[in-house]
Amino acid sequence: MLEFPLSLALYNVVPVILTGVALWFLIRFVRDQHAPHHGLALPGGALILAGGTAKVTWKLIAATTGADIEWLANALFPLMAPGFALLAVAIWGATRRLRGQQPLVGWRVVLLAVLLAFAIAAVRQWILEMPRGWFLPLLALASLGNLGASILLIRAALGLHRWRIALLFAINLAMIFALQPIAMASPKTLALHWIEQSLTVFGTGCFALAAYLLWRAANAEGTCGR
Repeated sequence: MLEFPLSLALYNVVPVILTGVALWFLIRFVRDQHAPHHGLALPGGALILAGGTAKVTWKLIAATTGADIEWLANALFPLMAPGFALLAVAIWGATRRLRGQQPLVGWRVVLLAVLLAFAIAAVRQWILEMPRGWFLPLLALASLGNLGASILLIRAALGLHRWRIALLFAINLAMIFALQPIAMASPKTLALHWIEQSLTVFGTGCFALAAYLLWRAANAEGTCGR
């Protein structure tokens, strides 16, 4: 039986909702700035949200029934890795257009990165037979995609002279780095779980607010420029 309190499992739902709000505005931001890359942002956002939802569902089931559904627990990075890669490339195109530059064709880049990461994961898992060999390549892709998207969004906010928006994106990025040592801590106490989730809620809250403000600021800039 997994000992995971229902209250903490429910608290895990909050950052997933906030992430969904952030993705909604980032997808709209991409659509408004460079519509062709909307086709990358939309499935990217859906995959990220699906990964978070799978993890939360696993925790809720574990808390209420004690059942450990392993594929739900492991679905986070196989979904988030391509999701963040797609979103990062979509944001790259949108931010280039926002600066008045010609967006580059991004789908080839993201396809190559995703195929490479999954190929390495498959070799490590099934040929080299490494325990959880799939994990590190997909974690690396998700982390690089998340980092790249965050840097592009901070740069876009600074380009619009919206320092507070840039700061909100930077806070979310700082929370991601701050969570790494907590995630690797062992043994992990219940108090540490609550700290981890509180930092996650704070970071994703800043991310959601920043995404909304950036979308609004970019639209206002476009309106003024027309």
